[in-house]
Formats: sequence, structure tokens, C-alpha cells
Amino acid sequence: MDEAKLLEILVRLGYVKKEDAYKAQKEKGKDEDIISVLLRLGLIDDSKLIDFYQKYMPNRVWKGNIEEVSLPDVMKEKLPEGFLKRRAVAPIKYEDGKLYVLTINPFDQTGINELKFQTKINTIVSYVAPKKVIEDLLDKLYPTLDKIVGDISIDEEMEIEDEAMDKPLEALASETEEGPIIKLANFLIAEAVNLGASDIHIEPQEKKLVVRYRADGILKVYHEFPTKIKDPLVARYKIMSNLDIAEKRKPQDGRIRTRYKGKKIDLRISTVPTVYGEKVVMRIQEAEKYLNVKLEDLGFEPDDLEKFRKAIWTPWGMILVTGPTGSGKTTTLYAALMERNTPDVNIMTVEDPVEVSIPGLNQVQVNEKKDVHFATVLRAFLRQDPDIILIGEIRDRETAEIGIKASLTGHLVFSTLHTNDAPSSITRLVDMGIEPFLVGSSVILIVAQRLIRKLCPRCRIVDDTPREALLSLGVLKRLDEDITLYKANPKGCEHCNGSGYKGRMAVHEILEVDEEMRKLILKGANAEEIRDLAKKKGMRSLYEAGILKVRRGITSIAELERVLAK
Repeated sequence: MDEAKLLEILVRLGYVKKEDAYKAQKEKGKDEDIISVLLRLGLIDDSKLIDFYQKYMPNRVWKGNIEEVSLPDVMKEKLPEGFLKRRAVAPIKYEDGKLYVLTINPFDQTGINELKFQTKINTIVSYVAPKKVIEDLLDKLYPTLDKIVGDISIDEEMEIEDEAMDKPLEALASETEEGPIIKLANFLIAEAVNLGASDIHIEPQEKKLVVRYRADGILKVYHEFPTKIKDPLVARYKIMSNLDIAEKRKPQDGRIRTRYKGKKIDLRISTVPTVYGEKVVMRIQEAEKYLNVKLEDLGFEPDDLEKFRKAIWTPWGMILVTGPTGSGKTTTLYAALMERNTPDVNIMTVEDPVEVSIPGLNQVQVNEKKDVHFATVLRAFLRQDPDIILIGEIRDRETAEIGIKASLTGHLVFSTLHTNDAPSSITRLVDMGIEPFLVGSSVILIVAQRLIRKLCPRCRIVDDTPREALLSLGVLKRLDEDITLYKANPKGCEHCNGSGYKGRMAVHEILEVDEEMRKLILKGANAEEIRDLAKKKGMRSLYEAGILKVRRGITSIAELERVLAK
């Protein structure tokens, strides 16, 4: 039935006035069918339209429930969302090569043909339903950003500092759909901060966008969103960090500065293109955490703390802190610098990037694009009358040589290396091309560290591992030893968000370079020989330091085994 015939029947049966039919024909848009026009202009309503269909074509009226409609993701992605919403057509099922849809006008052959063309589905069976039902079903199948974000809220406003104001307004509006995306972007940061997370991962996958947080060193999925939210959310974070929103094929790095609950929070942001879109990782840095931390808070054993403190108050030499990414090296170094941060000491740091701005320190950020390298900055530092120099990381021979030269000419130098333990740091420097006599003369102390999770004090339970096993693991010194060990409650509690652990602390391996050790290094000893001598002189391995924490009920054997090798 063509549109003119349908309109004539509606007029003849009294559902539409003759003058309204004429008005509808005049107002009809290029891509509109006549029923849509009548509804848009208010010349007929849902109830009258359904009454007409029920009387004259009852077998085409849908009597189902939208809650029961479940369309596979593959089919949802195949269907053109924009077309469905524009023409008020909602899919209800796909079976035996046939697509069943709801429509307000089963005679809209133009729309059906366009749907066939776009989907390559030859048979489309249409049923009629009120427009409100169709819209509700489309909202369920293809939720808008407002619906996805829903009623999430944060308990306090978040201020974004240095937000880019020079982006074209059209770009901002189209890329971020403003309101709901700003709300969601802020919410994810606030939620991660409230959970005490260290990292936020925004990960596009084939059929969804996954949000994971790393809390207490463990990554866990917290949200899953439809893929349609991916591009506007990534664009929002790029705007917040002054990155190029148009560049989606190259990795980018930036920084977001925020203030939340009265605290300054810096986020280091990194974007990387993956096969399903850009992945965003944000490292959360709370300035107050670094400014208030003291060496006593870091988990040092009393004798190790004494060794470390003695080293950081030495007038010259090199102190190395080693460990993998995320093992707390920066926190340890900043705590040491804070202890030495007095008006009579000139402290200069070169970092990539500067993790946290600390009053009283002269901090320089590496910028490879502008030829500001570690080595370049270090050479300049030596003309700036420094007492203490922090090198963010020794990455190459040139940086190592300048750092060692500085330590041998009356400066105290702190730096980091990515090695697994303290003894292998010596051999790593030698492998870089530094002469053993320079390494032995400059390095005074090496700290290797790892972070282990602390048991939740409110829900931890007694560990029932057989005592023979505990003895073989080295946790017990003898079978009849009177000591109670604890493990994580698998159910957890509210205090620890169900994980059984709350917070982290460091375990340390401390190697002091004394005269005997220096002679061994000069002979070109390997890591094993250095380790043997260090142990004879009382160095605890990381595992042994962890066992002390287990014996005190601070952590569990399972956590020790997860993080450290025996």
C-alpha cells in the first residue's frame, strides 16, 4: 500500500482530519514516511494509530515485551543504529535468515528497502508497535551516553588545572558530547583515587570498553561499557592532558593536573593505538603522599633503616635503588630527599617525567624532542653547585659516567636501575661499559625493593598450612616454634573491598659497599660472588626480608610467593 492510499484510509475512517492530511503531505521531509510526519506534528497519537492497526490488521500488532528482547552483539553491530533511530525501527529477533522488526508504519517500503540494502538481509518481517515502545527498545539495545553514564556521581567536584582552551569548539562538542562524558571521565578518576588505585586502564576490546584499576598492585576489572563510548572518552582525556585529539595512530604522553577533595592529584597519561582503538593508561600521583612520607613508613627493618640513613647522610657517593616498574623506587628516593631537604642543601633532580613537584627541590624534566637529555642536564648540574643530585634513571653509559663522576667529585648522587636484585646492579653498570674501579669507588649503597600487599587487619584469618611445609619454606625456625601466622580471608570485608589485603609496604635487600666489597668489585667479580660476600656481611635477600613480614603477621605466605622467588 502506498502512502497516499494509507493516508486516504486514515482520513476516511476518522483517524486523521482531511486538512491535517494535507498539512502532513506539505510538511513531509525527504527521508520521512507519512506516519512519522503525522506523529511529529501531533496530528495523530500512538493510541489512535495502534487502535487503527488492531482493528484492521491485528495479526501485525506486536504483543511481546521489550524485556524479553535479546539481540546478539554481532547482529546489533551489523544493523545501522542511526537509520533505526531516525526511522523508528527496532529489531526484535533474527532467525532463519529473517530479520523481525517493529515499526510505526508497516507500509514504509522505502525504509524497509533501505534497511535491506544496508544489512544485506533480504527478508525483513515488520510488526507494528507504539512509537514509545520502539524508542524504549532502541534505548535498551543502543543506549545513549546519558543512559550509559546513568546516575553516577562523585562526592566532590573535581577541578582540572591547565585544561586546553584553544581547541576548536566544534571538535570539543563532537568528540566528547560534553556533559555525560565529562561526568564519566571525572568519575573514573575520582573512583580510582577513592579506592587508592595507582593506575587506571581504559582498554578497548572487540565488543566492549573495559576499565581496570590497579589497587595494591593487582589489576581488577571495575567497569565494562559499550564500544560507542570509547572514542569520546579517550578524546576527553586527551583534551584534559593537552594531547592531540586528531592523532589516533601514534602513542602520546601527557599529564592531567587535578584537585580533588582538597588534594593535588597528578595523572601521567599514556595513549597507545591497539587493534581495537586507543588504550589509555593513567598513573595516579598524589603529591601529599610523597610530601608526607618518612623513611620510617617505608617498611625498612631497623638495622636496614640505619644502613640506609647512614648512606643518605654521607657527603658524597652514589646510592642506587633498584627494582621493576611500580616497585616504589620513586617513593623511597623522595623520602630520602625530603629528609635531606633543608635550606643549606642544594638538591637538583633530573627526571623523566618529574613525578611530583616538591618545594625546595630544583627539578628538571627530560624532553627528548627539545634535546634535553639526562646527560645534557647532568653536565649543566655540575656547574650549578649541587650538594645532592637525583638522576631519575641510569639508562645508558653516558648518564652512568656523568653520575659516577659527580659522586667522585664531592656530590651525593641518587639514582635507579631496573635490576632484579642488589648484587646484579654492580654487574649491570660494568656491562654498560663503566670500569669496575669506578663502580667500586663511587657506589656506597644499593637498595633492591619490591612491594607486597599487607593483610587486612580486620578480616585476616589464621594460616593453617602444615608446620612441616612452613619449616621447609623458611618461615618457621623449628617445628615447635610458638608463632601464629595469618593469611588473607578469601571473602574479604568492606574495609579491604573484598580482597583480603589493605595497603602495601616495601621489602628491601640492602648491599653496603665497604672496603672488602670494593676490592671484590675491582677484581671484576660476578653477581653471584658479590651476593655471597654481601650475605656473609649480613645482607638479607628480598625473600628473607619478606619472611620477617610474614612472621609478624603483616603479610601472607601466598603474597610472598606471588611477589618474590625464594
